[in-house]
Amino acid sequence: MDNQVTAEVEKQPLDQVIGAAVKAHRVLAGLTLAELSHRANVSTAMISKIERGQVSASLSTLEALAVGIGVSLITFFAGTVEHTDVSFVAAGEGMTVQRLGSGFGHVYKMIGRAAAPHVGFEAFSVTLEQPLQKHPLYQHRGVEFIQVTDGEMVYRCGEASYHMRPGDSLSFECSTAHGPEELKTEKVSFITVIAKADTSDS
Repeated sequence: MDNQVTAEVEKQPLDQVIGAAVKAHRVLAGLTLAELSHRANVSTAMISKIERGQVSASLSTLEALAVGIGVSLITFFAGTVEHTDVSFVAAGEGMTVQRLGSGFGHVYKMIGRAAAPHVGFEAFSVTLEQPLQKHPLYQHRGVEFIQVTDGEMVYRCGEASYHMRPGDSLSFECSTAHGPEELKTEKVSFITVIAKADTSDS
């Protein structure tokens, strides 16, 4: 199908974003509503409404609140600036990650990660070497993509086992029990990408 669907990401109203920022910085500064009211000469009722995103505060009011808290006015607008999460890793580089599984002959090297509203992913370069010790299968949140880049292995996914060679790939839901079952060569390297939905706000 060639139909294109344009999805719009839901955004918080501007007043709510700014209000949440005012409250967050007030709390960080250790100020009560009454204390900020006294410092900024803005009523506690007004500050409360601003923090809940119920009113559109004027710039002069926001500036008074910023001075009262001890931050710059632009601080309240930081959450309104769109940004892109980008990571670059040069060939042969990456951050070695100690994680569950590394004690079973796995060497994980993080080679990329990115996040956007409601979703994120991490990419790893994984190297396995003989002897492959007995280990539990893995189960976790998200979906995973694996592609072998060097060597051969038998990879278990659910009830099935797959003999994977360079260029072979496998995609699956991570709740399915999975993991390397047997190495057919002295060393096996593969790339894995794990994507997860961000449920922190659920």
